[in-house]
Amino acid sequence: MSSNSSGGFLRSCLIVFGIFFVICIIGFIGLVVCVGTVAGAIGNSAALNSSTAEYTTEFISGNKGADKRIAVIDVKGTIASEGEAFGEVIANSKQIVKLIRAAKDDESVKAIIVDLDTPGGEVTASDEIYHELKLCGKPVVAMMNTMAASGGYYVACGANKIVANKFTMTGSIGVIISTVDVSGLLDWAKVKPEFYTSGKMKTMLNPAKPTTEEEAKVVQALVMDAYKEFAGIVSEARNIPLEKITQGELGDGRVFDGEQALANGLVDQIGYFSTAEDAALELAGLTRDNCAIERFKNTSSLADLLGMFGVKSQPVTFNSLLSGTNVVLPKAGCPYYLATGL
Repeated sequence: MSSNSSGGFLRSCLIVFGIFFVICIIGFIGLVVCVGTVAGAIGNSAALNSSTAEYTTEFISGNKGADKRIAVIDVKGTIASEGEAFGEVIANSKQIVKLIRAAKDDESVKAIIVDLDTPGGEVTASDEIYHELKLCGKPVVAMMNTMAASGGYYVACGANKIVANKFTMTGSIGVIISTVDVSGLLDWAKVKPEFYTSGKMKTMLNPAKPTTEEEAKVVQALVMDAYKEFAGIVSEARNIPLEKITQGELGDGRVFDGEQALANGLVDQIGYFSTAEDAALELAGLTRDNCAIERFKNTSSLADLLGMFGVKSQPVTFNSLLSGTNVVLPKAGCPYYLATGL
């Protein structure tokens, strides 16, 4: 190949690379502008539809022009204190708490409906939502949909009245801390882990080693502490003797359908979302003619929008075991109020 031909080929490559680089830059700028435009639109929508730019509202039923409102707040997906990447349905406790506080501070809001569809989740995150409901000082109705199990039921105990569908899966009163033992696999691969610790319990639940009997006792004590708290809250909220929960079927981790839950005193009524609306109206002393029932939603930030593409600072802690399934894998070593098999 002549020097002229080589020089022409090199120039052609540089031109192609330059065009590709310019296209990438233009595409990136376009993406940023698009995301910014969407974020701005969401922010404008929030300012137009609510008294604060932190949330927006969606009319559901009642009198749209009424000056009294019932706030509907969703708790849907696995309950966690942080959001996850695209594809994971998460009930973010921090965002839910913000909505409860907004409803609490809004004088036009006379009652709250917590719209539940969750298998539960992190112990702390579930407790945060429950605690905020107890502090809101307004009538609260819990509406259980397909599922309100474990941490979902824990949250529901913060309500004045619980409504379930007859097919709702609920209960699962209990705690789980999980880990895996891959030490056998490491032995097979002739890999020997080494640990340098300040104390014998620093490697507790480390998957590279079997759990000792002493470690198991420590973990079980942690589980039982969280379980006693859960059982005590159910006992107080539902006026059920504590021993009936801790020493019977109610507290052994099993799930109940709506009818079984009603028979066991875990819920107050079988019905639909309209039933929960009626219950909230009654508790607030309102009617559909003088009240607007509205769903409260958090506004999305730029970070939230980027999160839709999997851009997150936090690792994913919940994953589907198989594509298309609802099997949830708890993060190893963390305590959960979670129905893991549903």
